[in-house]
Amino acid sequence: MSSSALLLRGGQVLRPDRTSGRADVLVRDGVIQEIGADLAAPGAEVIDATGRLVLPGFVDAHRHLWLGALSASSSGVPLFTYAQQINEGHGDAFTADDIYAGVLWGALQAINAGVTTVADWAHNLGSPADIDANVRALSDSGIRARLFFGGKATSSGDVSRFADHARDMLARHPAGGRLEFGLGLRGPSMSTPEETEREFTLARELGLPISIHAGMAGLPGAVTQLHEQRLLGPDVNYAHATEFSTREWELVAGSGGTVTATPTVDLTMGLGVRPATGPAAGHGVAAGLGADTVAYGPSDLFGEMRLALAAERVHTNAPVVARGEMPSELAQDHQHLLEVATRGGAQVLGFDKITGELSPGFRADLITVDLRGPHLDGFGDPVLAAFLGAGPRDVDTVVVDGTVLKRDGVLSGPHVERARQLVLASRERIRARRR
Repeated sequence: MSSSALLLRGGQVLRPDRTSGRADVLVRDGVIQEIGADLAAPGAEVIDATGRLVLPGFVDAHRHLWLGALSASSSGVPLFTYAQQINEGHGDAFTADDIYAGVLWGALQAINAGVTTVADWAHNLGSPADIDANVRALSDSGIRARLFFGGKATSSGDVSRFADHARDMLARHPAGGRLEFGLGLRGPSMSTPEETEREFTLARELGLPISIHAGMAGLPGAVTQLHEQRLLGPDVNYAHATEFSTREWELVAGSGGTVTATPTVDLTMGLGVRPATGPAAGHGVAAGLGADTVAYGPSDLFGEMRLALAAERVHTNAPVVARGEMPSELAQDHQHLLEVATRGGAQVLGFDKITGELSPGFRADLITVDLRGPHLDGFGDPVLAAFLGAGPRDVDTVVVDGTVLKRDGVLSGPHVERARQLVLASRERIRARRR
């Protein structure tokens, strides 16, 4: 057995069929080789997973990682006020060094919370140097990522000016590695029809998937306009999608498009009153889950799953409760939301052949959740116990591509302390610019 072998011994392993049971997981050269009882693995590094739940790593399908430098900096304001505070008030003055520090720290925040794959929707890139800094930060963090790069959210959003740089990046980072690319476009809600067509055409010329913000309260009709322009397709992901009409859901489903719900931001920022996870399931649309912005919300998907489940049940229960009755059935369940946060996100990002589940042949992107605390001491279903009560502090181990990035509850990658110092220095520069 080579030195690149890793054995997680004796955990409760969640299988793709939603069952869980005690098993070992053997990883070799970054790939899950075998799952079974009492596996022999001479020479392998052994991680004792006794008392832990072994899960596929979470897939955050929509997050702005550069905002890692601005954690908990905004609250209680609607979208456009938030954009003035954060994107304009702080983000416009970011240098490439600030981008690097924010993205690296943001990626470590995600890893700490059990996220092994992230869609980094980079909307504060003003130059090729900014893009390169973003790429370096993702690479250094150890996370698996699809970088949806674009222009600044507040100005110069047209990504066509980065076309040559994009071609160069694709040549330097061929498909199949930990880092792949997409384009984060403004979409019909933030650009003219002519600009939208030009940007979508560029993405398809480059062979890159597209992500846009769409279906938010007060910004209707994005899908309808894309349909009229004949720009719909399976390569389009719609972040938020809280206010799609029935017809728009049908158009997305018919075109093979996907959606990503970000429940905390969607509900608390007023982007809608129902996360997209419910309608997506009803229309057969693949859906992922995202934390969106740590400037406004939490960094973990445990809370996003619980909030999505509660919100969907509120929505479906409301008419029954309004009649003075008690619901006899409840919408969705914890297993469905766990799939959205893992396999669903992988499908949204085009990674579902390599990650999102624990199966031999898949890349070794996995986490363990320590169930030994009183708050996670379940009666018999460890998956339900983790869903109901777990958070980032309970994530004991994080493995990405076979590399251990969190061990015994502590981030262990080579850039952790450096990232902390860089983000502290960046924050001082950001504050100084506001004085």
